[in-house]
Formats: sequence, C-alpha cells, structure tokens
Amino acid sequence: MKHILLIFTALLLLTSCTQNPNPSFEKNVELAKTWFATFEVEDLETISGMFAEEVEYQGAFYGMELMTTKEQVLDYMGGWHAAMDSITYTPENFLPGVDPETNLPNGSVRTYGTWRGTSVASGKSFEAKFYHYMTFDDNGLIINGGDYGDAMGVMMAVAPDAE
Repeated sequence: MKHILLIFTALLLLTSCTQNPNPSFEKNVELAKTWFATFEVEDLETISGMFAEEVEYQGAFYGMELMTTKEQVLDYMGGWHAAMDSITYTPENFLPGVDPETNLPNGSVRTYGTWRGTSVASGKSFEAKFYHYMTFDDNGLIINGGDYGDAMGVMMAVAPDAE
C-alpha cells in the first residue's frame, strides 16, 4: 500500500507540472511555416497581409529600435530581400511560447533555425543561426515578433572585398 501511495503521489506531481499546449499553437505553427516560405520567395505583398496593422517587431541589427508600424516591418524585410538572393530558412524546431505575465502557453510560436543566402552585392554566401518569435491574434495575423541573430555579422561576412 505504501508503494502504491508513493507511485500515485509521484504521478500526480508529474502530471500537475505539465502545461497543456494552447489550442491555437498547431494552427499558428502552420501560419509561421507559411510566413517563412513566403519570405523565401520574396513576396512582400503576401507577407504584408500576414501582419496586423498594429504590430511590434524587433529586428536583429545592433541598436535597432523596436518597430511599431507595419510599414517599418515591411521596410526591414524588404531590405533583406534587396540585399540577399536565394534566401532559405531551415528550422530546427517550432516551440510554444508563453505569456510573459502568466507563463502559460499563449499560442505564440518560437523557432530556432538556419538562414542561408547569397549577397546581391558580392555573390558571397552566408549561413547563420537565428531565433524568431511570432505572436498571432485571433485572426491569425502577426501582432508581435522578432528576430535574434548576428545580422551585422552576416552583412560583414558577405560584404564585397575591399579593392
């Protein structure tokens, strides 16, 4: 009886610590995958439709201020498209995000992965690991997101050689 009680207590503790995923998470993972695929083909018009009008987005460049308009976000993404060709993203995973105030799953998506591409200016290739997060509203639009990686390092690595 003592062993059964001990096993029951251990199972209760293990199951009480498990967070249930937000029901929107799987749908939002598919939206995130679509966003990455759309970014790769440089379709800014479709990307624009994936963002809410009111958005907060953190870019990956050193000292970059938080973007608070859709126009700023699209300019940032268009800058990557103008500077690089053959851009691809290979995700390592898609993970559930949590509400920063409650620490409960909120349906947001986080991902770690590798970007590859070629500089338009130099023809040099790059490969860099980045982290991204996206929070979606009830309509499936991105309302909050950001990129974390060495964007300046990428730009320096593919810069044209000095003559």
